Amino acid sequence: MKANLTELQNYFKTVIEHHELSHAYLFNGPANSGKTALTEWLAMRLFCENLQQGLPCGHCAECLRVKENNNPDYLVISSGTKTIGIDDIRHLKQELSKSGLESQHRIFVVKDADKMTIPAANSLLKFLEEPVSQVVIVLTTSRLGHILPTIQSRVQIINFQAPSLVKRQSEIQALGVSSEVSHILSETQLTVEELKNVVENSDFELLQQVFWRWLNQVFAGKMTAFPLVQMELLPNFKEPLLQQIFQSMLVDAFSDLLAVKSHLDRQLNWDQHLANYEQAETSLSMMQVAAELECVLQVRRQLEANVSFQNVLEQLTLQLIAVKEGN
Repeated sequence: MKANLTELQNYFKTVIEHHELSHAYLFNGPANSGKTALTEWLAMRLFCENLQQGLPCGHCAECLRVKENNNPDYLVISSGTKTIGIDDIRHLKQELSKSGLESQHRIFVVKDADKMTIPAANSLLKFLEEPVSQVVIVLTTSRLGHILPTIQSRVQIINFQAPSLVKRQSEIQALGVSSEVSHILSETQLTVEELKNVVENSDFELLQQVFWRWLNQVFAGKMTAFPLVQMELLPNFKEPLLQQIFQSMLVDAFSDLLAVKSHLDRQLNWDQHLANYEQAETSLSMMQVAAELECVLQVRRQLEANVSFQNVLEQLTLQLIAVKEGN
């Protein structure tokens, strides 16, 4: 059974009131389904100084400390790299050995637990087999099949419902971006909070200009696209969050190209670039467009396999030009 964020908050409210909180949970669901939001809510519910009908107030000192990730009893492990290694889990276990406030729960979260290496997963497994009193471990994942069965058997799995795309776009537009940009951002795996940080610190107009300068050279089959990878794409998309947005932009653009080539009657992601699509598709067969889209879809798999962003972009550029040339 899958549930949305509100339903799960009500579920955990009842669980806590009946003192039936488990020692370990695995929050499983697609990106942006509310896994991170629920871990934060759970911490606030346990630490809140001013509960309102059994719900956290969200404004007291303890709630604010959770929101600001400034509570030593609420530790979140989130790897900026492709994997979560044994050193990350050792740090977690060191924290577990410390005492929290008297009679207070402690919550430890491992985000994207599917990133754990086998040694890291086995190290965590030892804790799950011998839980510490008043400590709650929450693992989150969008790829349940990548979590060791031995870990799955020792946690309570909570399945999250996929979010409404319309609702997500509305939340992103509320950050002050255009409907076009909100559509692109809504298809990433970033949370609204992460996107808020990106929006506040990035120039999306510039990012789109850089992206399209490179892509138009690719569409034309020109090797001048290759140096643009190092000269423009890498400097402007150097942050991991922006690289995820780049992936979304890629898929949107080549989906548009396929729609134009197939004469599909649908709204384009970038209506203003219709002329670019029409010019590109005239020199490409349907098989070539499909081949280019397949190259684009491989980008995420390559990045997840720890191939560097620069190598992925350089390889992609050469592949797309080769398809254009019929090779």
